[in-house]
Amino acid sequence: MSLGWGNWAVRVYAAESWVSLAPRFAGEHPVILDSLASSLDDPAPAVRLQFIQNMQVISAADPERMWQLAERVAATESHPDLVAALLCRSLIRFGQTDPMRCEALLTTVKNRLSTGQLPVDGDRNQVPEALGQWMAILFVGHERQMARAWLDEFAADHVRYSGALQRFVGMLRGHLFDRYRSNATEKSRGICDRSQEGLRIVLTQMSQTAAEARSVLVSGPDEVTRDAEIKRYRAAGMLVEGVVNQLYFGSGAYAAQQSQQNSQDEDPPGLLDVTAKAQFLDDYADTLAMLASSQEPGTLHHLIELYEYLIPGNPATVFESVCQILLGRGREEGYHFESLGNTAVVRIVQRYIADHRNIFEDEGRRAQLVETLRLFSEGGWAEALKLLYELPDLLR
Repeated sequence: MSLGWGNWAVRVYAAESWVSLAPRFAGEHPVILDSLASSLDDPAPAVRLQFIQNMQVISAADPERMWQLAERVAATESHPDLVAALLCRSLIRFGQTDPMRCEALLTTVKNRLSTGQLPVDGDRNQVPEALGQWMAILFVGHERQMARAWLDEFAADHVRYSGALQRFVGMLRGHLFDRYRSNATEKSRGICDRSQEGLRIVLTQMSQTAAEARSVLVSGPDEVTRDAEIKRYRAAGMLVEGVVNQLYFGSGAYAAQQSQQNSQDEDPPGLLDVTAKAQFLDDYADTLAMLASSQEPGTLHHLIELYEYLIPGNPATVFESVCQILLGRGREEGYHFESLGNTAVVRIVQRYIADHRNIFEDEGRRAQLVETLRLFSEGGWAEALKLLYELPDLLR
């Protein structure tokens, strides 16, 4: 079912015109309300779309009728993109002023999605993504417990609700660092706390699921089981990658890697100073530890670069954490054979020798440093080998 229309789509333009008239004249001319309501019966999705994505235009004239029509769309509309338009365009304006009625509509849509009543056009259905956006709005923004319960439910069935979870995680980026800003308020700290809680819920379930799926795949299952576990592993891996990306890009680590920060084009980094980085390391210690168990080199690489950005917060702790990754999961997954991995490790070691050489007064850290450089040297990287041979002079 296409949502496109051409120059001769008269009914589409008629519905669009009624939408334009409604904000000013619907209160005095009920025919406008009736015409908009009747547009929901049109067989062409493009006609229905004009009102569905703009239902708020009648909220001043007849709010109760608006909610009744919205409930009708949530319960009966067959085109998933139109349902998503209701949730993300019309309904979004009422999340703060009338969350209970929003939750009622969302529950109707969720139930239809869960029971397969909303068909998928091709390989894409925007309804799960819309529900994920609303989970962030209601739970993180307004501390609504229904959305918190949905998050647990969706995480437990992450293949079905992958789109919802991806959208939820993607909406957390800025809020994960709210408590570290100089202008943080009690409200923004609460939002930050719930963002961190939501991130932890997703990451905990996905880390466990990915490990379970990997274990089954290694055991050599039958073809049907293998295909199912591959889907589980890939969906979980994408979500774990999404989690580390929110921290990597939101913290300022990416901008630091690019050596450029255009304040007009990019959001300011979430961690601006040494104090914020030190506090972040404490607050997110369990999250960072779970990310370190990832079996995907790409995820580990972003985590290592995030740690590099956090070095000033606690040089010793960061060094030990990076070495644990490199000598543990990183070695198992062949990270030391990656050119980007070699570049990052050489850069980090050179920075430590230049700025934090004192931490190597500890014999255990010196041993970790040597073992790490030896690992990458054995991977065939000349830069790591050169550093390894120069260490006695560099650490004097």
